[in-house]
Amino acid sequence: MKWVFALLVLVNVGMYLWATGHKTSGSPSARTVVNTEGMRLLSELPAARNNRSARSCYRVGPFSEEDGSIQAAATLNALSVVYTSLTIKKRQVRAYRVYLGPFNTSEQIETQRNILRSSGINEHYVKSERDTQDLISLGLFSQQARADDFLQQLNKKDIRAKTRPENRTLGPTYWLELHDLESNSGVLAALRETQWPGDRARLRVFPCS
Repeated sequence: MKWVFALLVLVNVGMYLWATGHKTSGSPSARTVVNTEGMRLLSELPAARNNRSARSCYRVGPFSEEDGSIQAAATLNALSVVYTSLTIKKRQVRAYRVYLGPFNTSEQIETQRNILRSSGINEHYVKSERDTQDLISLGLFSQQARADDFLQQLNKKDIRAKTRPENRTLGPTYWLELHDLESNSGVLAALRETQWPGDRARLRVFPCS
């Protein structure tokens, strides 16, 4: 009978431990980590929203010829990058030229060009005018303030240049606007290193609207 009594005691103790949630084996510290990765991601949700609002958008261009954009599009297709083709139509713009002259003879022009070279100003060229008098063009600026700043730099070198406004016609330009590039971030390095057709085309970053 004693063994029957002992068995009943063990059964009762086991029922009590099961009902109260106690474990008879195992380490209590194993319950301290609960979905650590999920908790970390939930705590980072505000930062993720901030990154989304500050993300960048990308364009490739400009291409002066449509053929250039077509070649670039083939590169994007090979990389599985989604894009939209954009064309900016021909337009009139106001520019400001900084120049020397006009000059009457080629000797005067060459003398002045030698002075420019000795002053470290190598970016210039001879521009023929309709009245057969030539200028030495030192730069063309989209803003008058920048042209005036350049004039002051030249004056410090004793080069008395002038500036004048000019209306210029810019031909159409072609662009490729990239979509969902954040989900294809692995191709960004390849796009930055790509040699695009034309002299000015490259991957350009701008704030998303």
